[in-house]
Amino acid sequence: MKIIKSSFFSPKKCEYGNFEIIPDEGWEFLQTFIDYESKLLIVSLSIKDKTKWENHGYNGTIIPTKEYKVDLETLRILEFEDWKHYFNYNKIEIISEDGKYKLITQRVFKPENNNDSIIEELYDNISGNLISSSRSIAFSKDKNENLLESKYRSERELEDRIRIYNAKPNLAEFYTIQINQLKDQDVIIYYYDAFDTFKLTFVNDTFVLFNGDVFPSKQEDWQLLQYNEITVYSNIEEFWNDFIKEEKWYLKYNIHYGFDHKILILAKHITEYLNELRREQKSSFKEYEKINEWQGSVWSDEYKKKEVKQWCANCSKSVSYYGRYPKYICQECASKDIYDKDGNILEFSNLGFSGGFKAITKNKQGEIIKENRTDQFCDCIIDGKLFFAQEARFGGIVIQLKE
Repeated sequence: MKIIKSSFFSPKKCEYGNFEIIPDEGWEFLQTFIDYESKLLIVSLSIKDKTKWENHGYNGTIIPTKEYKVDLETLRILEFEDWKHYFNYNKIEIISEDGKYKLITQRVFKPENNNDSIIEELYDNISGNLISSSRSIAFSKDKNENLLESKYRSERELEDRIRIYNAKPNLAEFYTIQINQLKDQDVIIYYYDAFDTFKLTFVNDTFVLFNGDVFPSKQEDWQLLQYNEITVYSNIEEFWNDFIKEEKWYLKYNIHYGFDHKILILAKHITEYLNELRREQKSSFKEYEKINEWQGSVWSDEYKKKEVKQWCANCSKSVSYYGRYPKYICQECASKDIYDKDGNILEFSNLGFSGGFKAITKNKQGEIIKENRTDQFCDCIIDGKLFFAQEARFGGIVIQLKE
């Protein structure tokens, strides 16, 4: 790389001053910035010749790069012996003000790539246990956040999330809020079955149910529906008790989202009913598609999400709600011994960043007798019950009860 200074006869200018930077032949600019700590100019180049790129498949492509450090006052390209005077390479130990944590950090030179790194280790200062560690590129445009700062930021963010969550109403409180916000002629819900279309409307402090013709398939015909009053309810409870008389109403009826409605008023009733269905664990995966649709219709950040409940499909312990996996088992059950139908031991794992699912079969002596990387699912037995394992959507392994 060359730096050409500006002169009277050959003026030069770039965003960093009166000079021009010429990359090495066959290389191009990747990035340039002023280092936050030293104020040196950092110039990164990448090679143009794609035949020298390293293709690692799903793990991406590695492009050869190199980096130069420039003193903006002298416009000299610096070597390590020059730039090391800008930094402290000694090991530094910091104890947090509250005495809870100890951070050990050190800047180190990496001769293999002619660059500096920052090595950090964060410890619990009471127990001495390592909390986290990192190795990062030292030169940076912005001030680097160290592990101690990151730890306290994460704790503050967690406290904020907990505070915000705790301030949210539960479903009963949320229902009261929604009812109090109702205005005359507000539609609570539009829904339909194979024969009729329905809407529940708030009229003169009552809840009036109307029905119309078969739900039209064309959107332009929605506004043409004619409704007739069929029932008047004095409150939502009366409507709901009447509504759920229909066996498996969640399968028969569909929600119509084409118009504005106040379906969140029914969040408490719908969620409590579906919670009980999930507790019973008698529904099929196909039925859960409709159950999830109804649950999704009243899904909101305005109330506590823990009000939506789910239970382990093996031990029935309460677990976090994951509509995508309606019959999944808890971590404790997933950690139990897992077998195939022949009594062999099964172990599951992911295939890495590229995604994929691997099932290893071992005999009773612990010897691997089979390895499967092609199937998306694997039947397995836990506590004498039949389950199936698969790769979870965002990584990890999920095990669900098999129908």
